[in-house]
Amino acid sequence: MTAAAQVFVNEGTFGILDAGEVPIETADLSQGLLAAMQQGALVLTGINTGGVQVRVRVLDEAPLPETASWEEAARARICAPEGQLRVESLTHGADDRLPLLSAGGPGWYEVEVKARGRGLASDGCHTRSGEHYLITVWPSPDRSALPDRTPRTDDEEDPGAAERRQRLLRGAGATAPVPKRAR
Repeated sequence: MTAAAQVFVNEGTFGILDAGEVPIETADLSQGLLAAMQQGALVLTGINTGGVQVRVRVLDEAPLPETASWEEAARARICAPEGQLRVESLTHGADDRLPLLSAGGPGWYEVEVKARGRGLASDGCHTRSGEHYLITVWPSPDRSALPDRTPRTDDEEDPGAAERRQRLLRGAGATAPVPKRAR
């Protein structure tokens, strides 16, 4: 299945999220384009805020090599313990125009993200940027056990984790109000 939509980006990211979860404290930023997390992943865009064009392909098995020219590509194995993997704007939530990515239900998936145009308006704000993304998802051949679904205690171990997660969801610029100057 293939579908396309313009997705709203805030603070230079949009998500491939399972049931809307954003465990930001587990993000692996080493690839620069795709940051896998304990569940789901973040796609790092060139623009800061605005719209990017996203095309999604949901497959039953690994794709054949793509002949189209893409400037960047990244691949990761990600977990969808809820089986609700979707492309999501971190501001507006799941995009209903794009299909469920975890068609095989809960489990592990291979995700490949290809990008073009990330350098056109770095850190800019554009209603319709020139950025294009192709997200291809298929079930991972390695169907190892899912992580334990018990409630996390990461926030107790790392007091800043909850605040970082909330800052990401609000946008990094949305911090505590600045105190008024004394007159």
